[in-house]
Amino acid sequence: MIGLKPAGKTLISSAAALTLLHALLPDTLILSAAAAATSLTLYSLITALRKAGQLKKLTVNPEHIELRMVAGTRHTIEARIEWDKPAVVSVEHPIRFCRPRPQPYRLNERLTLEFSPNLAGVYRSEWIAVEAEAPLKAFMSRVHLPFKTSLTVLPRVAQAVVRALELLAALGATAYEVPVQTIGRGTEYAETREYMPGDELRRVDWKATARLQKLMVKQFHQDSGDAVNLVYDLKTAGPVTRDEAAAEFLTLATALTAQATPYTITLVDEQNRLQTMKFRDTRTALLKAVKTVLETVEFDHGILYELVEPQNMREMLTLLRIINQTVDEKTQKPLEAADTIAVACLLGDLTWLMNIYDMLKASDRKLILHIPSKIWLDSNTLEQAYTDYEKQIRLTAKLKKLRIEIKYTDFTKPVSPLS
Repeated sequence: MIGLKPAGKTLISSAAALTLLHALLPDTLILSAAAAATSLTLYSLITALRKAGQLKKLTVNPEHIELRMVAGTRHTIEARIEWDKPAVVSVEHPIRFCRPRPQPYRLNERLTLEFSPNLAGVYRSEWIAVEAEAPLKAFMSRVHLPFKTSLTVLPRVAQAVVRALELLAALGATAYEVPVQTIGRGTEYAETREYMPGDELRRVDWKATARLQKLMVKQFHQDSGDAVNLVYDLKTAGPVTRDEAAAEFLTLATALTAQATPYTITLVDEQNRLQTMKFRDTRTALLKAVKTVLETVEFDHGILYELVEPQNMREMLTLLRIINQTVDEKTQKPLEAADTIAVACLLGDLTWLMNIYDMLKASDRKLILHIPSKIWLDSNTLEQAYTDYEKQIRLTAKLKKLRIEIKYTDFTKPVSPLS
């Protein structure tokens, strides 16, 4: 394919104008200038056609790549465009979030393809474009070289769900069809269950063991102390921020459960109504968090099977069955004064957030707000993106003046909820 560049348009216009001027005012100098402009145009065009033929001989090594990654992360693949002659070209990949580097690219040297998708999905392409300029930069030669790209971008929340399920399995949440009480240092007896690896031998219930002819342990209620409030605002700007917020919410819930920190879950709906749920243990709370995310974010749940080791799949299926059932919960109203972590996109009326802030300030409690790092990624136009960006900057500045701690979602680092 041959393309006309701005310099080429100028050259062609000059040749046409000089030819017309010579027709009106016959002059040898004007004729010479018109002939020179025409000759330069033809030379550049013929060179571009020749280069296009040469570019078709290029090969890409490797000829295809397959990549699986998580939305919001970056991954690089190395390749080479090979030819028996040195040349400098520009490279373009049809997948819009793929950036070839360096630009311009010298043939036979290392070419890095950087993928940075924001939205989950399956992306495929069959070619990569190579472009070279003709002399005088009047024309450009462009060819599509065979290069298959198969890219599967997983939603951020998929890995968060897998981590939560793995933790639930490790905590023994599938010992029965419903979770049992968390073992703590309390003294209030809860129940007796079958021994699982990791249980302390001092918890063995010898009478039950002798009666049932298998090792049984006593389960005690955990001394919980003050619970943490985990607030999840369901309002999002679009699929990217919905995925980001859901993953952050579930990651925080998983971290709190892993730390055996008791917590309530509060959901904020589209009408800014708050529903607060209090649970009998952290595992039940995490089950509810997983269920909420699976109901909130639309993605192919079959992806979970690809992310989980085969030996763990049976237990994962049991967990998913438990999650689909009604989770034991108790609604309380209003929200209690306790250290609070809120996940929100800062959309619409934020009266609910300020009410929580006022309550916590009066009780000298901490409020930490987790927000998507780039809310404008869901904007439909560049103008709207700039407006959303400016709005987020203003809102976060006001919240920081109130000494509300702001954290941006970052899935490359481990989460520590209250630090």
